[in-house]
Amino acid sequence: MSLGLCAILAACDSDLQTDTFPATGSPNQPGNPEVPETADGHGTASNGAITLQVGSGSGGSAALVEGGGAVTVPVSLARLSGTTGTIQLTAGGETSADERDVSWEFTDASLSPGEGASNLVLQLAIGSRPIRNQTRRLIVTADDGTDSLSASVDVVVQPTSLPDVYLLVGQSNMMGFSEDDSKQASPGGADAPNERIRQLNVTGNDDANFTAAADFTTPARLYNAANALTIAVDPLHDTYDESLGGKTGQRIGPGLSFAKSALADTTADIVLVPAAWSDTGFCKRASNRLPGIGWNATQKSNAALSGTLLYERAVARANIALEESGGVLRGILWHQGEADSDDAACAQSYADNLAELATALRSNIDIDARGASARGANADIPFIAGTMSMGNESPANTQIPFNSSKQLVDDTHRNIASLIPLADYVNNDDLVPPGYPCGEGSCVHFGAAAYREMGQRYYQQLIGLLPR
Repeated sequence: MSLGLCAILAACDSDLQTDTFPATGSPNQPGNPEVPETADGHGTASNGAITLQVGSGSGGSAALVEGGGAVTVPVSLARLSGTTGTIQLTAGGETSADERDVSWEFTDASLSPGEGASNLVLQLAIGSRPIRNQTRRLIVTADDGTDSLSASVDVVVQPTSLPDVYLLVGQSNMMGFSEDDSKQASPGGADAPNERIRQLNVTGNDDANFTAAADFTTPARLYNAANALTIAVDPLHDTYDESLGGKTGQRIGPGLSFAKSALADTTADIVLVPAAWSDTGFCKRASNRLPGIGWNATQKSNAALSGTLLYERAVARANIALEESGGVLRGILWHQGEADSDDAACAQSYADNLAELATALRSNIDIDARGASARGANADIPFIAGTMSMGNESPANTQIPFNSSKQLVDDTHRNIASLIPLADYVNNDDLVPPGYPCGEGSCVHFGAAAYREMGQRYYQQLIGLLPR
């Protein structure tokens, strides 16, 4: 007796509780050599010496739930013409996509002459890419050392219901500094809320909430615990006003547009975690209200560099959102760089500082339902950066060439895939006048139309990094 094959695309566990799966079969695929023409489309096949059946043949089905318990598919084998040898059972997906994040094992993969039954135990881990309802095809093969026989079975997959959580970090363009009164949040408007998109109900970036270093990791200073998750409403970084059922702010950023784009590829709700702060970076800024306000993941000896408070706050807010929602961290969006372009020493260290930040966020945010394998420097959590605005107000409708320091920062964004695993960037060069108005104050900030397009681009870059 042998426990048999265990294909580890996610962790196998022979002690898992299982549910019997009377799986339905699938039609034979013409020309596919892995599925013999004798397969009857109901998980059975015969070659005159052996009959193999996968599933009960009753026509029923049970869902294999992403991140849920294991299910059991019965496998039976009949020897028809004196076949007396031991028969080995193996399994695999018809394609690599059928196998993705699936683990399987046979309760007995080696059937001696007196044995004719086994079970294929399946489990589906939560993958890096959100999925929709789908069907996976698996192939079970019986081999007596001389001849082999295969039968296919279709497995209905149900996505996890745990929310998709995305962390928004950086400075003003991630917060959203669009033109005054540019929000279109009325029903049917471009910035209208969506019931499936929620956010951590954060506190504002002001002196009422952040007056000392300890405030950046104190939960009561980070969010409204009495109403922790609200429908996502721009400006995302403002606190939800329950008396209004919304927010008074009239500016937008890229976050809500990003989430709306993500809805097409998931059945779960989306939770956004706003954690950006305007006019901040890895550099010290004369405008910073408190010492230590910065994005460094560790304290630095370089006197030009700032502290770690914003990194610490981002981790704390992400942890709160995961706990409050029970969700899964799906990605990190970064838009920043202007604050590090004013100082040559900061610009020269920008690439190293950004890579360290991405590693620290992936490693130190609390483990969620995907488990410890989804944390660490090489975790499959996409990190997406955005390029800075090249817009110009005078002369109008021209692009400003970057100075040498800003070009170093810009080069880091454009080459981020070579610096950070599973990272990419959004090219925003065209999201400036004349096609797109600038935002509040100057063309350092993008306008509302640009943010809406930018959010869609962030999502396309993020989902493009993940296996289909």
